[in-house]
Amino acid sequence: MKSIHRAGVVALAVVLASAASPAVAQLGQLGRLVPGGSGNSAAAADPDAFLAETLESTKLMMISAHVLARAAETDAQRDSMRAEIAAIQNMSSLEEVNARQAAFDADLAAASENFSSAEEAQTAYDNASRQQQELLLSAAFNFSLAMLKNARLADQAPGLIQTLGRNPMMLSKIGSVRSAAGLLGKQMQAVRSMGGPLRVILSKGGVEAPTEAETTEPRSVPI
Repeated sequence: MKSIHRAGVVALAVVLASAASPAVAQLGQLGRLVPGGSGNSAAAADPDAFLAETLESTKLMMISAHVLARAAETDAQRDSMRAEIAAIQNMSSLEEVNARQAAFDADLAAASENFSSAEEAQTAYDNASRQQQELLLSAAFNFSLAMLKNARLADQAPGLIQTLGRNPMMLSKIGSVRSAAGLLGKQMQAVRSMGGPLRVILSKGGVEAPTEAETTEPRSVPI
């Protein structure tokens, strides 16, 4: 398994917590590749709801990626992890997400490297302590749920942008929605190989993978 820390035990809370361009149009295709990715919601017609849901879904993925990137840490590093998770939970806008993009990208890259195959996922789980296994299960579940949420929102983005383009009163929202759609697409491209390995972790722990984006609640691990 690549670049995954081995020492120590962590127990912390993981809570949750114009017309479309060709690039944006492809988001809908990505969404339909993920079971549970498509579907109707308020976000499909309301740009503010779309932006709010994109923020919450991204925060869920950011926290999960941060944990998966650090599947095992020393006791001395717990406070740093808690502080980062608290900072993510407290974000209230996509502008704040963009300001943390470099750290998010690093966590996504590390998580993708650590769990790029079923074999690596199984090794990570088997070598973890019980507390670390519980942490992995919650992070894997929440990351998988964020993937579903992102896919559903991505599926809705092209139609929403087209609708806004036909409404002169809503033209000011197009830029923000396009930016959010771009953020969704970037996340989906970065993590598309992780679905299978994360399901291995969930299976090892006897946890059913999420299949419904809109109504499923994230898991939490108490401190």
